[in-house]
Amino acid sequence: MRTPRTILPAIAGLVAVLLVPGTATAATGCAELARGSNTDAALAATPDGPVDIFQTGLVGNVFRTRIDPRTNAVASFQDLGGVSRSEPAGVSMGAGHTAVFVRGGDDALYFQDFTNGVASGWQNLGGQLTWNPHAVSTGPGQLIVFYRGTNRQLWYREFANGVWGPHTSLGGVLTSSPIGVSTRQGHVAVVTRGQANDLYFLERTEAGWSGWTGLGGRFGVDPIAVSRGPGLLDVFVTGGGSKVYGISYNGSSWSPWRDLAAPPGGAVSEPGAAATGSGELVVFARGGEVRTPVRPIWRNSSFDGGATWSGWLNVDVGYGTPSPNNPEATANAFGGWTVAATNFPTGARVGPLRVCSSTP
Repeated sequence: MRTPRTILPAIAGLVAVLLVPGTATAATGCAELARGSNTDAALAATPDGPVDIFQTGLVGNVFRTRIDPRTNAVASFQDLGGVSRSEPAGVSMGAGHTAVFVRGGDDALYFQDFTNGVASGWQNLGGQLTWNPHAVSTGPGQLIVFYRGTNRQLWYREFANGVWGPHTSLGGVLTSSPIGVSTRQGHVAVVTRGQANDLYFLERTEAGWSGWTGLGGRFGVDPIAVSRGPGLLDVFVTGGGSKVYGISYNGSSWSPWRDLAAPPGGAVSEPGAAATGSGELVVFARGGEVRTPVRPIWRNSSFDGGATWSGWLNVDVGYGTPSPNNPEATANAFGGWTVAATNFPTGARVGPLRVCSSTP
């Protein structure tokens, strides 16, 4: 996912959102990791506590940094090597178990997993990717990875019962990365942009795969999606007026689009989002301060499923310009969230990663 160069017009018929200040949790603190990168990171939170952060390095190698979200302290670091032509996709399949996917130097899908810290080494899963992959766990020891193929269709490959299934096409014409999320065990949903830069959705339930459903809008960036409970899905995207917009699914129908307004200076990134174990639905965006040389990370939180929002609150001011990369977020095992974004110092083309967490 990349920062938009232009923001397309806003959606018609947006629903206003009541802002309720003072309800969002505060960050426990932020830390800066010394690993240099110029791509977005991927976060994978394990249910037993640690968060793995994956980054693609300057020469295509992949870093794995494990942190404790209660302190943001680094627990371990590995240079995994490899040749990545994409941002990494990280996922946890259970306690002590994470995995990372990348588009390799030959455009095939590559995978590496970690069981209690022991790495499997890179495995070639085949296929031909034309964008960043995205991985989702559908239950303990089960995962599914989505990607855009050379025909611009949505493809996936699934790991279940210790075996990889075949590469399978779900059709469509994608103009962004596919963003997957599991809404309950065995269920998975995907959101992506179509040919007109509008959003599309499909899901798999016990009945199998649905057809594509158009969600409307017109966006120049990738969306992000999270689930805050069985059958529930929340989608966020940056749109017209440099604002962030959201739409929710209750398992059978979609809400109207909500206007979550803009952080100070407008949103200059794609959003990140998390749905925490303490009931906080939180969306992150990088602001564009026009009078100071900073690009802070801001957050907007809801504790009632998106009906009311806190308004934009500052998370981390420690970013210089240009800092174009997007905030990536996850719910952590302690009921809070962890968010990470690359900090480009003034005039630099690469920079370290800054990480902030909350643990209510």
